[in-house]
Amino acid sequence: MTFKNNNVIVRKESLLDSSSKLEHLHTFRNMPSSYGCTTQTKSDDISMNQIWDICENTGLVQLRKIFPLELVYKFPHNYAFGNIWKNHDLELSNFIEEMSPKTAFEIGAGSGRLGKLYLSKNTANHWTALEPNHDYDEVVMPNFVHLREWFDSTYVIDKHYDAIIHSHVLEHSYDPISFLKTIHDQIDNDTLHIFSIPNLFHWVQNKFTNALHFEHTVFLTEELVDNILKTIGFEILKKHYHDELPCIFYVTKKSEPKKVTYSKSIYQENKKVFLDYVAGQLDDVKKLNTKISKFDGEIFLFGGHIWTQFLISNGLNMSKIKCILDNSPMKQGKRLYGTSLKVKSPKILKGRERVAVIVMVAQYSKEIKDDIYNNINNKVIFWD
Repeated sequence: MTFKNNNVIVRKESLLDSSSKLEHLHTFRNMPSSYGCTTQTKSDDISMNQIWDICENTGLVQLRKIFPLELVYKFPHNYAFGNIWKNHDLELSNFIEEMSPKTAFEIGAGSGRLGKLYLSKNTANHWTALEPNHDYDEVVMPNFVHLREWFDSTYVIDKHYDAIIHSHVLEHSYDPISFLKTIHDQIDNDTLHIFSIPNLFHWVQNKFTNALHFEHTVFLTEELVDNILKTIGFEILKKHYHDELPCIFYVTKKSEPKKVTYSKSIYQENKKVFLDYVAGQLDDVKKLNTKISKFDGEIFLFGGHIWTQFLISNGLNMSKIKCILDNSPMKQGKRLYGTSLKVKSPKILKGRERVAVIVMVAQYSKEIKDDIYNNINNKVIFWD
């Protein structure tokens, strides 16, 4: 059902420049509020148009209307499943270790894997993990503390930490400027601010459907993030580019705010890459529908997540799709929110002779296809 609640947040101004005009770029119709999997009835699902605008002065692309947080994160889904996320967390842990913090405070810790990795090699250190989501099993380790709370502008960091850390959290913030200012205003001058964010320009440029949506509501390119940090008062000490996901690791420290300027080229480049991204999504659906109409075997759709919802919302022919496949046991047996399809293990492909699997899951595609081909069924035809 379409959401008609007064709690919808409407951005009438640019997050970076309240005096700038917002230009409409594109609207994706009837997108589900959550990217999780659920056991609730489909009639209870909620959707809304995704309306994307661009700030003419700064080039910031942002979502106009936003759901309340309790709807967007009603059904957990970010289980960081698979080797790509494991590799990311290991590399980020090593990156943090280079800075040698004895005490760390992580915002949005998820399952707590990053802290667990860090303490496994630094057993005398302390890690505090702030995570409101109760769907994860708690890490049981000496010197590891869970706090089940949300981080917002009213949150008080009540003690000194050597490092404030967040991994793939900033892009989820409805107001990344306020998020960073809250950290800046509370930390000491010698506290490091270490974080990882997706390289969203690369994601959008390569048509990754998980780049922008009701969770990633701001197109935070590296150039814009650098400018935001300087404006708030963070000095960038170090960057590292993690290629597999891909994403960017930052080390910053508190400094004096600096005035920055935004060139017209940022607006022009971000507008072009976003509109190319939209055209790519629509073209992918057209090509897939042609293949679906001509195929006389069984067809499956991989991904109990945003990728599948985007394909369906953009007009994918669902008449021949058997079900959704996903490797996460926490999704299997449930229904993907916003769709009528149940999620099953890829193991059901074993022994099937004439079968095609749509695998349009961005940076995870190769890992998933290799696993199916090598471990389940080497006769599968992949469409990507």
